[in-house]
Amino acid sequence: MTNLETIIQLHEKLIYKIATRFHGAELEDLYQAGVIGLIKAYNNFKDDGTTKFTTYAYNYIFGEMYDFVNNIRTIKLNKNILSLYKKIEQTKYHLAQKLNHLPSLSELASFLELDESIITQVYECTASIMSLDNETERPIYEIISNPQDDISTNMIDLKDSLNTLTKEEKDIINYRYFKDFTQSETAKILGMSQVKVSRYEKKSLSKMYNYLSA
Repeated sequence: MTNLETIIQLHEKLIYKIATRFHGAELEDLYQAGVIGLIKAYNNFKDDGTTKFTTYAYNYIFGEMYDFVNNIRTIKLNKNILSLYKKIEQTKYHLAQKLNHLPSLSELASFLELDESIITQVYECTASIMSLDNETERPIYEIISNPQDDISTNMIDLKDSLNTLTKEEKDIINYRYFKDFTQSETAKILGMSQVKVSRYEKKSLSKMYNYLSA
């Protein structure tokens, strides 16, 4: 067993203890994030005789878990908003074909049985997020040309943010967030270690988050 493996084994209880402070993520995922934090602490620690390693490592472990959970929440929030946006856009397309004109906000709200304010909020949010249209689906602004409809110029496409990732990163995000697989399941499918999946996932989420925030 290497020194690093020994360090991880000796501090498993600390990692799990810190993980209990977080909600909204699987324990095994938090553990892997904690391991990454522990490794960073191990690589940066300078034993000066005044600071205990566990005290030093705590901040690294907590920080990795905090960043991981924060990125998950951001991506999942965006995904939920975009799912509703996609439904609204598809409804707009169908109503436009039926009515022979772009439906008004009140017509959309009535058909979807939603408050107009919710539809307005969804469009405001997606103006700074992205589109989840599939390759085989065309959004309303491509099907019905309307000079007054400027939605397309305000959308940041999800595919653009995904294109900032490597193939391995894209595969991991696909399995983790679009197919809802666990890190261990994703690792088995892609033939990677769970630690590697965790590291790539965190890096990918950070890239996408920075793209969306730019």
